[in-house]
Amino acid sequence: MGGISLGPLVLSADRAPVLAGLVVLMLVTWLITRKTGPAISHWASAAVIASAIAARLGFVASHASVYLAEPLTILAFWQGGFSPLSGMVGFALVSAWHLWRRPALLLPVAASAAMAFAGWNVVHQLARGADAALPEEALLLSLSGDPVAIKDWHGRPMVINLWATWCPPCRREMPMMAEVAASETGADLHFVNQGEGAEAVRGYLSQTGIVVAPVMDPGSQMMQHFGAMGLPTTLFIDARGKLRAAHMGEISRAQLLAGIENIKKPD
Repeated sequence: MGGISLGPLVLSADRAPVLAGLVVLMLVTWLITRKTGPAISHWASAAVIASAIAARLGFVASHASVYLAEPLTILAFWQGGFSPLSGMVGFALVSAWHLWRRPALLLPVAASAAMAFAGWNVVHQLARGADAALPEEALLLSLSGDPVAIKDWHGRPMVINLWATWCPPCRREMPMMAEVAASETGADLHFVNQGEGAEAVRGYLSQTGIVVAPVMDPGSQMMQHFGAMGLPTTLFIDARGKLRAAHMGEISRAQLLAGIENIKKPD
């Protein structure tokens, strides 16, 4: 599934390239500012802020029904949920306004944007990782200790949530994911616990009242197979067993539903 680890900081394959592009943009514009003045720096700051806001608002607008039901989750941007197209529109509009006011910025802006895109692309290639099929040989168990055969999961779109009871963001997202699992008919949701015993999982479910059918992965083989660098990790896999997307960290309802709709579509 890919990603990049910088010491204790773990960035998923979708966030690492964005951060790389941002760092390159800020560095290049800072160097230009030292020779030409602050105008290019003002453009970069405004363009980044505008693109981030536009990307978030674009995603929220496309999932308005979910956010109207839970309006405060609009602010939970750390859970993901950004529209790349809307972000590019915001970036382009702010850039056009600055260039209209200061045409002399055309070459510095073009050079900065090109180098930022190059930084994004390099890290994107490094972070995306190799596509991985489901690990047929993984030893998975039901909560009662019976073997779970991954081959029985084939043929339908699926979401695999890698989680643990000791993980705070796993615990925060689990009630919402259980609700989606109970109502979703077009895809299967599998909650694969990583490295814990049945007693710990049974106690957690009893304490919280959450109703799911957990799958036990005592050796954390799924994390190793997919290269997940942290928990929770949510994998979106289509009916052919192809990994379409992966979300590292706590996920929002809108992001989860968007991922499910994506894996229902033919590739």
